[in-house]
Amino acid sequence: MQDTQPVSETSIDVLSQKIKLLRQRAQLTLKQLSLRSGISVSTLSKIENGRLSPTYEKIAALAYGLSVDVGELFRLPGHETHLGRRSISSSATSLVHDTRPYRYTVLHNDLAHKRFIPLLATVKAHERHEFPKTLHRHHGEEFIYVLSGQITLLTDLYAPHTLNPGDSCYFDSGMGHAFLSTSAEDAQILWISCTLPSSPE
Repeated sequence: MQDTQPVSETSIDVLSQKIKLLRQRAQLTLKQLSLRSGISVSTLSKIENGRLSPTYEKIAALAYGLSVDVGELFRLPGHETHLGRRSISSSATSLVHDTRPYRYTVLHNDLAHKRFIPLLATVKAHERHEFPKTLHRHHGEEFIYVLSGQITLLTDLYAPHTLNPGDSCYFDSGMGHAFLSTSAEDAQILWISCTLPSSPE
């Protein structure tokens, strides 16, 4: 199963423009970024041209390859970082990023250089086969809190664990992981991701 998909206009325009801009600013070719991120040249080209929507794991890999934080890829133009900054997020200004397994609402995308990325996510996947055989992994740490519905947390190192509303989990993102909705309705979670500051070699 691919971890990218054709999309309509949502956050993909912001993503594709920022990825291309940051790659060119870093004076990287598509091949060089491919080597740094682990994403194929053909997939990178489609992402930059707005033809494919990457999953959060691919976005994290791109941020790592570009040596920027994940939030920088979603930040709207014209928003600079200031001392004593504050951000109020609303449904009118939040970006929605839709993939096969999850629909992410990116909160506070006006702030650059955030230490963590806050997301509201709908877990659309209900079966293990909806994910690649090898579970996604990336640099950093994550926290999830179940708002509604029920999910099963899948990881490389632990047995599947069921989480209900009010339950939470904090884990190392370098461990393969995925979430499944195990309730009849798609579960809703608060998802916070922190990409650890480190540069690819």
